[in-house]
Amino acid sequence: MDYFFLLSFGGFISGSAPLMLVPFLVASLSLPRKLAVAHYFTFHAELLPHTEQVAFHKVDLFGNVRRILVDIKNLEKIDADIVPSKMLWAVNMFDQNLVFRDMETKEVFVFDGNGIWNEDTLKHKLLF
Repeated sequence: MDYFFLLSFGGFISGSAPLMLVPFLVASLSLPRKLAVAHYFTFHAELLPHTEQVAFHKVDLFGNVRRILVDIKNLEKIDADIVPSKMLWAVNMFDQNLVFRDMETKEVFVFDGNGIWNEDTLKHKLLF
């Protein structure tokens, strides 16, 4: 979808396909929510008990994967109301009970509501 968005914009700007303005405008309607999802959604979290850290994996625009290491002592569970983007909760896809924030960088991590989680890891002694 990211590439389609750029292709339609490029076709319109270059003048080779002036009608590409229509799909560009339609794709632009979903852009604010798409940017919010790219900024907050975390598709994988990995507990690293030997370093007392959690590795969070996020996907940015164009499929770039970011790996963020957070010390467990700096990780806090927050309410979904604190997340600045209310568009994130417009579709019932994310779990409002699994929202975390790094106290140092203020980076927020939101998880999928239908995700499969390892119960032993969620109840690890370092996380409590």
